Amino acid sequence: MTTPDPPRRRGRPPKLTREAVLAAALEVLDESGHEGLSMRAVADRLGVGKMSLYHHVADRAELERLVIERLLAELPVPDAELPWQERISALARSVRSLVVRHPNATPLVALREYSDPASLRLPEAVMLALHDAGLRGAALVGGSRLVFSYAIGFAQIDLIARDDATSPMASLPEEDFPHVVAGARATRGLSFDDQFELGLRPLLAGLAEMGS
Repeated sequence: MTTPDPPRRRGRPPKLTREAVLAAALEVLDESGHEGLSMRAVADRLGVGKMSLYHHVADRAELERLVIERLLAELPVPDAELPWQERISALARSVRSLVVRHPNATPLVALREYSDPASLRLPEAVMLALHDAGLRGAALVGGSRLVFSYAIGFAQIDLIARDDATSPMASLPEEDFPHVVAGARATRGLSFDDQFELGLRPLLAGLAEMGS
């Protein structure tokens, strides 16, 4: 004799929270990209009506901003007592890691301006490190953009290279492209992490020069 299933409880569904909305939005972003992130798609993911989301976010623009601020707020900020070079390296690694984990978030990370104090910890930490390196004014802003551009740009190349690990550059005619071929051969055995660290060296050297 089988035991019948207990009757389902009737009543209100579990209370929807902003955190649940943002978690669902990140899932949609990861799976469907920036173009696929919509209030309707998030509502469908949560199994609720679209209008339910408006109790927690004003519109799609705010949804996008809050998702990226949530991601940035999770990134660690190094101790301000460390040498500035170590802090910039650690922060660049964190940004690269974020883009590799959530590549579809890249356009939002790169183009959005933020207002949440938790998410502003990261750019503030970058600018503090560069200030300690001697950069001021426009050079400080330019240096900060350089750090973010390098980390985000390398991560995007990183993702493409993982899909196609075989580079044709090493087999190009050496007499026509001697430096390209030599560079491809020199880095052929390096991991993505090693290549990222390799690029950090001239970046840090250039920032130091800007601050001198």
